[in-house]
Amino acid sequence: MRIDILRKNILEAGADAALVTSEANVRYYSGFTGTGSQLLITPEKKLFFTDFRYTEHAQAETDFTVIETKSDERVKTIFEYARKEGIRRIGVDLESVPYCVFKQYLEQTDEDSIIDVSAQIFSQRCVKDEGEIELIARGAALNDEIFTHLCGVLKPGVSETDIKAEIIYYMLKRGADPAFDPIVASGRNSSLPHAVPSGRKAQAGDLVTMDYGSRFSGYCSDFTRTVALSHIDKEMQTVYDIVKRAGEAAFEALKGGAKARDVDAAARDMIAEAGYAEAFGHGLGHGVGLFIHEAPTLNHSSDEALKEGMIVTIEPGIYLKGRFGVRIEELWVVTKGGFKNLTSAPRELIII
Repeated sequence: MRIDILRKNILEAGADAALVTSEANVRYYSGFTGTGSQLLITPEKKLFFTDFRYTEHAQAETDFTVIETKSDERVKTIFEYARKEGIRRIGVDLESVPYCVFKQYLEQTDEDSIIDVSAQIFSQRCVKDEGEIELIARGAALNDEIFTHLCGVLKPGVSETDIKAEIIYYMLKRGADPAFDPIVASGRNSSLPHAVPSGRKAQAGDLVTMDYGSRFSGYCSDFTRTVALSHIDKEMQTVYDIVKRAGEAAFEALKGGAKARDVDAAARDMIAEAGYAEAFGHGLGHGVGLFIHEAPTLNHSSDEALKEGMIVTIEPGIYLKGRFGVRIEELWVVTKGGFKNLTSAPRELIII
């Protein structure tokens, strides 16, 4: 089915065949879990190009015809096969092609014969099938489980790097991989949206933001919660409540056919009305899949329409420079009738 859709899309783009190069796209269309390989998909054939290290691996995991080549002869060999198949114009996911490799393409064909089909591939990938949704939901469930565990581990004196290690260890013990390097930010570090965990030890009165995602079979999930240690002041509670309500406003706008920018605006307007417009400087959310960040993008300028099967994050935040920050993130599936939340961890502020 995925291959059929790709063939249709590339023909509409004016290409005769697709050269798929990125690891994620190769996995999406072939099921191959290794690296260093490319696909040539023609109207009639599915060819898999790899080297000695992965020949047996590819034969076991895919139904493609596997062609073993040396890495330094790969591009030449691919284009030779394309010419044998009568391919004149080839669609390539150019967003993942380094310039040095692109120059090798130009040694084999002219630039007008290469069509960028990155947008067509990403558009296809952003709508998930049942199997993809199941894998991402599995990651979301583990994220909830990890959060419950962390609430029992986090206390004054525990460092950010200790919590990061706990997150990764818990994932690995349960058969998952980290979808990205976990973020753990305590105290004033929580004002940094993408803080790098440090040796700073959490203190009573801190807000602690934890952002991480579990990955199963290549599919990413995403999760963020901010908790408090021992006690917090009135402003921290106020900011937390605003972020929580902003997320809820976005949930109400999240449905099939809605514009991504309108969902963003629902949360952004609430934060702005509360006087914190300048403290929410990133987009509201993004799609997840084989990449942790993929289409659609939910921000003020995104004209994308949300479609059934898309999985997106909703993650409003407020960051007061040098003081503290709050972010709450859920993972949602757009359904025919609305949406479904894959995240079940409490949204109310937890004071540990």
